[in-house]
Amino acid sequence: MKALRDPLFHFLVLGAALFLVYALATGFFSSDDVHRIEIGEPEIEFLAGGFERRWARPPTPEELRGLVDFRVREEILYREALAVGLDRDDVVVRRRMVQKMELLTQDLATLADPTDGELRSFFDEQREDYRVPSRLSFSHVYFNTDRRGAAAEEDARRLLAELRAATPPPRRAPERGDSLMVEFDYVLATPHEVRQLFGNRFAEELFELQTGWQGPLVSGYGIHLANVGERVEGRIPDYEEVRERVLSDYDRVRRERANEALYEGLAGKYEVVIESQR
Repeated sequence: MKALRDPLFHFLVLGAALFLVYALATGFFSSDDVHRIEIGEPEIEFLAGGFERRWARPPTPEELRGLVDFRVREEILYREALAVGLDRDDVVVRRRMVQKMELLTQDLATLADPTDGELRSFFDEQREDYRVPSRLSFSHVYFNTDRRGAAAEEDARRLLAELRAATPPPRRAPERGDSLMVEFDYVLATPHEVRQLFGNRFAEELFELQTGWQGPLVSGYGIHLANVGERVEGRIPDYEEVRERVLSDYDRVRRERANEALYEGLAGKYEVVIESQR
């Protein structure tokens, strides 16, 4: 009777009861194929191949047995996790399964290679997406409005007249203005690159200017004069120049459309009820 009052005995009984409940819930005592794990020759070759790709040599017999044992252990724990519902109400697992479903659809959508005619039609529909941007070279002089105040624009206009009157006009003159923590000289910069440094207004006005000293231009820093040099106009390239990019874009669009078609097809099977939050 003393053993009945022993805490260890109580623990063993409780553990046995919990295991019994778990076993009944998961079918632990069943004899169906749920508890049969087969590791075939193709899977063993796959494990060995993965080892060889990582270590640049085939696994030894002991290492291969270890790989197989780990695969069995993984499969057992995976099945038991599913049996007790650990995959449910888990955001990470849920998102991963959604991702795998979408990847499966994308793989099916891109099984067949597009014809050259399909790619050309896609290119013709999206021609503006492949436009090569304009580029220009320029040097600028900066006037600090915080330091100069209202006189900054007047100083810029005075210097502009001097630079234009010089024979020949200097190619650059940053020393005639104020210091700035960005470069003063740019070679064939794109509008995007200029916008990132000086802002939208400056970039838009700069690319409208004629060659030579121009201004004043306004940026987020202050006021500038710009000496516009070499200019390369934007253009739409020939299909052959961008075929690889067109192929990549075409496959991306196919994957997106396949995912949307899959969702629309599956959504019709469900009745969605959304309770009011109010």
